[in-house]
Amino acid sequence: MSLLGSANSTLLFIVGSDRSDYVARVGSKVKLGGSTDLFKLLGDVPYHRLHITPNFFRQSRRPELDHYHCLFNMITEAEQNSKVLENMRKLLRNLPGKVINRPEAVLRSTRDQVARQLSGIAGLLVPKAIRLRGAKTAVSLQAIERAGVSFPLILREAGTHTGRIVGRFDSIDSLREALELATGELIATEFVDFRSADGLYRKYRFFFIGQRLIFRHMLASDDWNVHAKDRARVMAPRPELLEEEERLFGRPEGEFPAAVHAVLREVRERMPLDYFGMDFGIARDGQVVLFEANATMNFFPFLEDPRFAYVKQCLEPAQQALRELIGIGVPVRTAELGEA
Repeated sequence: MSLLGSANSTLLFIVGSDRSDYVARVGSKVKLGGSTDLFKLLGDVPYHRLHITPNFFRQSRRPELDHYHCLFNMITEAEQNSKVLENMRKLLRNLPGKVINRPEAVLRSTRDQVARQLSGIAGLLVPKAIRLRGAKTAVSLQAIERAGVSFPLILREAGTHTGRIVGRFDSIDSLREALELATGELIATEFVDFRSADGLYRKYRFFFIGQRLIFRHMLASDDWNVHAKDRARVMAPRPELLEEEERLFGRPEGEFPAAVHAVLREVRERMPLDYFGMDFGIARDGQVVLFEANATMNFFPFLEDPRFAYVKQCLEPAQQALRELIGIGVPVRTAELGEA
């Protein structure tokens, strides 16, 4: 079995997907859904790439992996890629090399499992989350009641990201209609109002890379489902929001109160992943409100709008942290950082 990439590399990227619709060709490159984009921080560092498929073990040949000093798992979406992650787990069993984000850890990073892992951290409000496994509507409603998930709640398809949701529901009646129309597994999560005193909703993103904490950005919106488009729509016309975000870049780990950093340190201790991102809000009482924590979270792209140039301050510390995690001690030249 051939391994694609630069010759004589001791770094191996492992990619793959359970779903054929997650595999897309962009020009000469293959883009896989449910994967991290952190590899772009490494620029032109030599690597090989191994593609794991659902039928991987039906192939007659096996790759030789013993000589790689580091195997970097880029398959991050547990709910959509459980087959390839399980194949990877079997392949890497008893392998002597360093494996970053072992498949066992990724499989434990679904929204409902993370909610359980991080529950009980002082200063962190973790909304209850329950998985609904495609059962009849009445059964799903009973499961929500038993789990103590209160309204309003957010309903989303399992394994979806980037703000995609079925909807927010304030009552059983409105939720019942959505459940009757939905297919597949769903995640129901309590909605917690994290609106700031000025009426805006703020979402903060951090990356944990090894033991390093990197502040990525703050987004502000007039809608609770804060997303990247709000940077231009809401923030750009308000210089005070840009100044607020820029001040947070005073140090790589962000200029936040000590209580917030204490929460983030405890999150780092509890999460089994070597790298992952975390989105959260801060309630008016100062509590950190968890939105999600997983390795699928995007680090790129960066807007080329000069008003937001200060956000790129996170690039260099993130590059250094990833080199440390992988064990690369030489400087690298970063390429194509602006493209997702």
